[in-house]
Amino acid sequence: MGFPGLPGIPMKLGAAYRQDVKGGRTMRRFLVPQLLVGLTALLLCGSASAQTPLTWWEHSNPPHNEYSKQLVEEWNKAHSNTPIHYEFFAMTPYFKKLTAALSTRSAADMFTVIDTLLPSFTTKNVLGPIRPEWLGYKDLEDMKKAYLPGALDGYIDNGKLYAVPPIASVFSLYINKKHFQEAGLDPDKDYPRTWEDIGTIGKKLVKMEGNRMVREGFDFAMHSSTWTMWYFNTLIRQFGGEVLDASGQNCTANSDAGVKAMKVRAMFVHDYKISDPTVSVGTNALPADDLPKGRVSMFITHAGSVAQFGPEVMKDMKVVPFPQVNPDKPVSPIYGFAIAMNPHLSEEKQKQVHEVMKFVLKDAKTWYERTAYPYPYKNFLDLPGMDEARRTNYLDVFIHDISIGRFIQRSPQIIEINEAIHRAMERVVLRNEDPKRSLDQACTEISRALAER
Repeated sequence: MGFPGLPGIPMKLGAAYRQDVKGGRTMRRFLVPQLLVGLTALLLCGSASAQTPLTWWEHSNPPHNEYSKQLVEEWNKAHSNTPIHYEFFAMTPYFKKLTAALSTRSAADMFTVIDTLLPSFTTKNVLGPIRPEWLGYKDLEDMKKAYLPGALDGYIDNGKLYAVPPIASVFSLYINKKHFQEAGLDPDKDYPRTWEDIGTIGKKLVKMEGNRMVREGFDFAMHSSTWTMWYFNTLIRQFGGEVLDASGQNCTANSDAGVKAMKVRAMFVHDYKISDPTVSVGTNALPADDLPKGRVSMFITHAGSVAQFGPEVMKDMKVVPFPQVNPDKPVSPIYGFAIAMNPHLSEEKQKQVHEVMKFVLKDAKTWYERTAYPYPYKNFLDLPGMDEARRTNYLDVFIHDISIGRFIQRSPQIIEINEAIHRAMERVVLRNEDPKRSLDQACTEISRALAER
């Protein structure tokens, strides 16, 4: 019971103070400062508790970030006692920052992870298990029924869920319809199905000013090791290989399949001469920015680029399936981002994070409309407006590529593996080094990383 007028001050201290008023000033001189100190501390603690925000980190993707910021604003207006502080960072630096922060217990309360990093996190116990019952489900099996088949599998380890995805993504080929038409090509019929098609068609699309290329016929992104791995890992699989063997202990990127994959990666620069990495202005935040700027005619990017480009740019674009080595045996890359939780939170704060997750993930239709990424809910395609999206936003193409997709190589050392492959690619593409020799060096680096775990 509190002291009247001073909430939280114990009644016995108030009684002692009243008794002292009758008995003299000595005790009063002692108790008054103590009461004020105690009251100040309680008020400060209460204020800090009410205003200390939950923290949320994400990777950079402008439409995605804008929607996340809107959700944070809405939450903060309705939950002044548990506000959220939101930050985002360029993708590859972000994942390095997150990995380091998790190892030093300095990460945000909740954060977005990419599916490829889950093994490196779960093996180190740096993620807090998600409690499906706190999200409104009976258990994990009940929650899985609400999502597309396999949508949660990439975030489950030893029977526990460690992240919840708001998006499922895939890579497809975007082509500039105007560039095709200017070259006498029909974008609805003449778009490439294979990598060789890209080279042949790209020769008709590339633009030169003297010896200087001013528009690439086709290009791969070179801005980050994550994107390099999405491309290379899919290419090596199209040739029947893998970056690591089945045990995950040995590098096989320098196999015959890997060499063929690297040659495909480089042939548009060295053989077909329809690509010049110096032409690109793509960045971590906007890796496909050459497309809307007209600096490349064909480019492989994710479904979210539809939202990044906007409707005016998309009028000139067409999205077609991911190119193949053999269209009869197709493989495409798929991936996902999901919201995870810091394991070093009190149970009360963990429950708060789950409440935020429920709020953030509640509107599948708006997530799709704002980001253009397919949403992994089971009833996603049945939501109102999806028929229109299938016609205008190439949703059917993305769903097709998801249906033939495979998640990229899993390993606790995936960051080191990605960077070794990226360095190998740069040596081959930028310096025209021998693909086998460069991949041998990459495997040496990867083997060293695998041995250190």
